[in-house]
Amino acid sequence: MAILPATTARRVRDGSVGDGPELEGPTLERPDVEPDLAPGPLGAVIERWIPPALLIVSWIVGWIAAHTWMVGEPVTWALVPTAALLALRVVLERTLRRTGPDSPQLIAAYGLHLVLVLVALVLNPLTCIYAFCGYLDSGRFLGGARERAVVVATALLCAVGQVGGFRVVLEETWFFAGLAAVNLLIALGMMHLAREREGLLVQRERSLAEISRVNEENSRLHEQLMAGARRAGAGEERTRLSREIHDTVAQGLVGVIRQLEAVGPGIDEAARHRVTVAEEAARDCLLEARRAVEALGPHQLHDGDVVEALSALVARWARTHRVVAGFDGDDAPRDGRHAEVLVRIAQEALANIARHAEAGAVSVTLTGDDRDQILRIVDDGIGFDPETVPRGHGLENMRTRALEAGGDLGVDARTGRGCTVTARVPR
Repeated sequence: MAILPATTARRVRDGSVGDGPELEGPTLERPDVEPDLAPGPLGAVIERWIPPALLIVSWIVGWIAAHTWMVGEPVTWALVPTAALLALRVVLERTLRRTGPDSPQLIAAYGLHLVLVLVALVLNPLTCIYAFCGYLDSGRFLGGARERAVVVATALLCAVGQVGGFRVVLEETWFFAGLAAVNLLIALGMMHLAREREGLLVQRERSLAEISRVNEENSRLHEQLMAGARRAGAGEERTRLSREIHDTVAQGLVGVIRQLEAVGPGIDEAARHRVTVAEEAARDCLLEARRAVEALGPHQLHDGDVVEALSALVARWARTHRVVAGFDGDDAPRDGRHAEVLVRIAQEALANIARHAEAGAVSVTLTGDDRDQILRIVDDGIGFDPETVPRGHGLENMRTRALEAGGDLGVDARTGRGCTVTARVPR
């Protein structure tokens, strides 16, 4: 009779499989979650229904044999332990679902099961057909030393039935001992092979899980690398554009202004007016070019934090435009993820004030808490009506920057009463 010990998912889940090779290497680690090697739907049906089916078959075959070649065996009385074993199978399955394998209740119930199998073998030697199921049950219900003990007991019980019952065991003891030894060696050998196979399956599942984790990590690192490269490329391009504007447009406008300033007094009034208009237009264009150079230059945050960057920005803007401007960031947090967003919003807001507000004083304040940083820019200029003034790129750019950072932007403006821009970004 073929002997095959059960391949159990329980040993895999509780970590008792130790015969398989361990993973090695600097990048592969054991995952925290063990792979689940539980049987599929068909395997679960076989594990649950084959034993009671074999139990019934063993009694029927024994009853037939008692009326043909195994005359004298009390097979009819074997119905009592057979019925008890059928009822006990139900108890074992329910207890396994309720308590899990190797619980004290299962240990006691399976001990009673072995006693009933022994009684049934005394009355019907062909109960060994059912006793074979001990190899399947050992891994499902028990564990550790108890599992191995059940395998040994199953090999001995099967050998009793194979030789023809306990009467033949007493008469042919050495034959029984040899057959039992063969059964036991095959059972233990198959158990060892099954455990090695489980170890290899566990290693394979762990390796696949680790490879998946490493691939995900590599993908994240690749995305970070590409994002860094894009940021670096964008920074380099901004620096190049800033330098080009400064060296070409701005310098050219400076030259135009110098030439217009050098025009002598010997021209008529109409020409003088046109020269003055051209000079003012050139100065406005130069101011815009310098603003673009300042906005493109990514230098504000290189040498300090956001408070220092905003303070320097406000001071430089005040000197350039000859407007009284103050900055207050004494109570502001100096660290945050979106410092550059705040600096860019401040640049845009100050540029709008210089172009449109006709302000005499500007106040810039940075505050914050553990969650947010809040930038507020207030001017005392002519203000505007948000409902009637068409939206330009300045406000939309500021609002877009704030939204992309996960924050928001508010504008409070009234005609003749200045404007307040409030930007909030997560810290």
